[in-house]
Amino acid sequence: MPSKVIPKTLIELEELHTGTLMSRRDALLKCEESFELSDRYRHEPKSIDESVIEFKNTEAWKSAYSDLKAVLAKREHLPTGSERKAMRQEKSKRG
Repeated sequence: MPSKVIPKTLIELEELHTGTLMSRRDALLKCEESFELSDRYRHEPKSIDESVIEFKNTEAWKSAYSDLKAVLAKREHLPTGSERKAMRQEKSKRG
């Protein structure tokens, strides 16, 4: 299902928990490519809600994704499931 993301400032993003930022990243990536390629284009011509981010080909999406990446780059790395599994296996081998 297409995603709608509420714009946030860089300051608001910095206050969010890392998990919340990752959820926001997922929501941004689920946005549709463009209004013209959307199914809505045929049914609702020119009905774009400017108060939310819905399409990746907009400056709002590009700015939101760039800001999000900048904030995440400052956070510590959280290991993925496969990385955690490898660490547990290595730990068990060492005894």
